[in-house]
Amino acid sequence: MRTRLNAPRGAVPPGVPLRERLAALSAPCPMHPSAHRIEAAVIDWARRTGLDADPAEEVHRLAGRAFARHDTGTATLFARWLTLLTRLRRQPAALPGVLAVAGGGEPGHAPVERAFADLWGSCAPGMSRRWRERFVSGLAVPAGAGFGRQLLDLAEPCLGVEVPATLQESRRWRAATEAGGDVVTWCDALLTGRLPVVAAPPSPPVPPVPAARAEAFPQGAQARAVDRVVERMEELWAAARVLPPLVGRHGLGLDASREVIQVACAFLTIPRAYLEGLLESRRYRHLE
Repeated sequence: MRTRLNAPRGAVPPGVPLRERLAALSAPCPMHPSAHRIEAAVIDWARRTGLDADPAEEVHRLAGRAFARHDTGTATLFARWLTLLTRLRRQPAALPGVLAVAGGGEPGHAPVERAFADLWGSCAPGMSRRWRERFVSGLAVPAGAGFGRQLLDLAEPCLGVEVPATLQESRRWRAATEAGGDVVTWCDALLTGRLPVVAAPPSPPVPPVPAARAEAFPQGAQARAVDRVVERMEELWAAARVLPPLVGRHGLGLDASREVIQVACAFLTIPRAYLEGLLESRRYRHLE
């Protein structure tokens, strides 16, 4: 079920450039000052684990925007996860082996399994069983549909913070995670040409488009997907505005509250990074 809070609707009609439809795009998205170091570190890691490092993906730019105000290690860890999850979506046959590693098994010879084992060994020990179960269950979601939520779940281990269960399960926190995950999922779908069929908008569902036809979306399908991004980004901002007072009411203490707010901020910066990547794509320059 879709969790949502009230958000302004219909203020700017479809057809207006995306930057004018979304207040979030009114200011430039900051980039991590060490983006080049993030790129080099990801390429080196991919080679060591046997993955192909595809410069065209520019995961360092996505991570650099998503964690622009954090240390290089945080952004690099997120970029490595981006690389791994992208490969896993391309190689769904590797999923059983990855899930076996998550369950405590040894990785096989597949590079995706070795890369997952490396990242899982870095992140999972510091997280609770609840987080591990939530993330692993997300890996089993049909390709594309849960990609955005997986990335938001990774904000916690990348930042070294775990959000208390009472917050995670609250309606307001869920509204932010679900809206942010949707923005990432639909931006990624537009960029890759694989539109997921997920529950949602009142408009008719958008059929999936094979990657080979990514340059030739039906115009109506593309427009509906862009409308969905705008709608969910507005809902994300509405949901995010109530998170600081929500955190304050949980009595976590000053330091813990600040850490949890960093996770909440990542729910905004990760989708924002994907929006910027969408507008940088030559295929969608007309949306500006």
